[in-house]
Amino acid sequence: MTEEIDTARRSSTGRRSSIFRRARFSFVRSGGVRGASVEVLRGSHGSDFESKARVVRGRGYSFGTCFGLFSCGDEGVERRESKKERFLLIKGSALFVFAVENDTTPKYAVKLEYMKAVSSEDTKTVLLETSLGDIEYKFTFPDDEIATKFSSAVSRAASVAETNIVKKRLGHREHRTTSVMYAEEIASNKVKDQPQAPIGAEEVLAGMPASGIAGL
Repeated sequence: MTEEIDTARRSSTGRRSSIFRRARFSFVRSGGVRGASVEVLRGSHGSDFESKARVVRGRGYSFGTCFGLFSCGDEGVERRESKKERFLLIKGSALFVFAVENDTTPKYAVKLEYMKAVSSEDTKTVLLETSLGDIEYKFTFPDDEIATKFSSAVSRAASVAETNIVKKRLGHREHRTTSVMYAEEIASNKVKDQPQAPIGAEEVLAGMPASGIAGL
């Protein structure tokens, strides 16, 4: 009986590996256009979180902050972007952002190690911050229950990712499913496609010569 179980497990593992080999080939051959759909990333174990949400790219140092010398010229961009609803999926240590659920590949991915989800005054809205408090993204969900589930999923993913980083540094073996390994491979490829953070007043000040702000 034990031998039969072992044979069934090896057969199942082989089928999953074959599926991801084909998906990887499709992803590479298409230049990242195919091979990483929601269905593929779910794998046989499912995802850690899925939902639609409105997504806005943060400035990093703040969100919607203005300095007295400058008007917030990019606030209009923020309002327009916030109307775009995306499909989010968390798998392994990454957040994948799809234009729509049935897309063949995510628009981009965000690695979640050293990230934290912070609730805002609007309970349906969650800010994704770095460990230093820099705001990277703002997500607005259909309701506060989904927002809470997202925050919990981010916290779990970040914790596991940071633990695996330490294990790898110490030479310990990581135990990850085939689907998680594939998802993280896709994430490493898609992080570069993240939208560029809008330029805010702090960047403008940083780029000005000292003589330009003398006497302020």
